[in-house]
Amino acid sequence: MGNYKIKVNIELVECDSDAEQGKLIENDNFFMMTINEAEAANIDKCERSLLQTAHPAIRKALSAHLEGLSKKKLLKKRESARK
Repeated sequence: MGNYKIKVNIELVECDSDAEQGKLIENDNFFMMTINEAEAANIDKCERSLLQTAHPAIRKALSAHLEGLSKKKLLKKRESARK
């Protein structure tokens, strides 16, 4: 079996929007949350928001990865049975 790379990209960018502040938003390939300036300057509150945003992204990526491995294993099993 091959090796796997794990890639993580986290961006904290200033924005003008305060709509849905503190709410986790899922888009096609990413999760995001808007926090206010006070929270962004507080290490504990910022860390909590980062973890709340990262957790569902981690679960989604892990689920897709394990599903892919299961399909790969099933295909190998079928190929072996044909031989």
